[in-house]
Amino acid sequence: MASSRSPQRPSPRRRSATVTIEDVAQAAKVSKTTVSHVLSGKRPVAAATRKHVEKVMGDLGFQPNFFAQALNKSGGRTVALLAQDITNPFYPALARGLQRSVQQSGHVVMLFDGDAGPATTTTSVQAAIHRRVDGMVVAVSDVDGDIAEVLRANIPVVVVGASASKLDLDWVTADDTRIAGDVVDRFVSMGHTAIATISGPQEHAPGGPRQRGFHAALVRHGLPLPDEYVVEGDWTRSGGFGAMRTLLALEKRPTAVFCANDLMAIGAIDAVRQAGLSIPDDIAVVGVDDIEAASLVSPALTTVRIPAEEIGRAAGDLLVHRIEDRGDLASPPRHVLVQHQLIVRESM
Repeated sequence: MASSRSPQRPSPRRRSATVTIEDVAQAAKVSKTTVSHVLSGKRPVAAATRKHVEKVMGDLGFQPNFFAQALNKSGGRTVALLAQDITNPFYPALARGLQRSVQQSGHVVMLFDGDAGPATTTTSVQAAIHRRVDGMVVAVSDVDGDIAEVLRANIPVVVVGASASKLDLDWVTADDTRIAGDVVDRFVSMGHTAIATISGPQEHAPGGPRQRGFHAALVRHGLPLPDEYVVEGDWTRSGGFGAMRTLLALEKRPTAVFCANDLMAIGAIDAVRQAGLSIPDDIAVVGVDDIEAASLVSPALTTVRIPAEEIGRAAGDLLVHRIEDRGDLASPPRHVLVQHQLIVRESM
């Protein structure tokens, strides 16, 4: 005779509770302190003990709570990067170099975009301070007030660009004045005498230093620089396009144009081609940075290579040194000058 009771359904499996450090310590038969040292890597733990604790962690499915760890330490193994404009390919390359440097000390990079203006920059800096970052790399110029706030919070700072800050800090930079001078020298060696520039904003680095180097080189060669041969751009492709259209409208247009970065140079090439002119036969164009797109445009862009990734790595090395030896914060600043290289392609 069949039972009148309904068949029982299997009860759902209870979701296991979060595995804690205490659980790991109990299962491994070690102290919580030992587990913490295995996680942080900051104190020596016998190899056999470490291996045993790590196996127990794996068996239990333990996931470290890195946020909680950050709250319990002076920093969260995080460094901040304040970049000028994260849509400019130079800065992602710099960020990659920075990450590759600091990851060796267990840090990750928190990225902030400074392109929206001073208010956003200040907000970003305050956010980094409140998150108790271990250090900061500043790749934005003329933000000394914000940098001072970071320093008052006892957070080390490294600046990208020697002229980006008037404070006495560690910095990594290329020689911006010499970059512009080397381009002018090359133009002159090719017979150009009507040389113009699409500059970056003059009041900020690296626009100012590159413009000063450009002008000094022309003076050295005894060449004039008419006011109309200096058109300020905004570091963007569209800014370079508009600036080149201004130069093309001159009664005596230049035969060579130095652009203070590659994005503006690519925009300048767009304008020259739209005008039905030839590069480099009618106008030679040179940029700065050697972003990936420089070799992909047509004609391929001649440019000055600034090793953005190398700059990021060097900045990371300086920053980690300060982080790991906070008693050394008062020592003299360290300076790293990276080398640039003219990459000749089809636009010169």
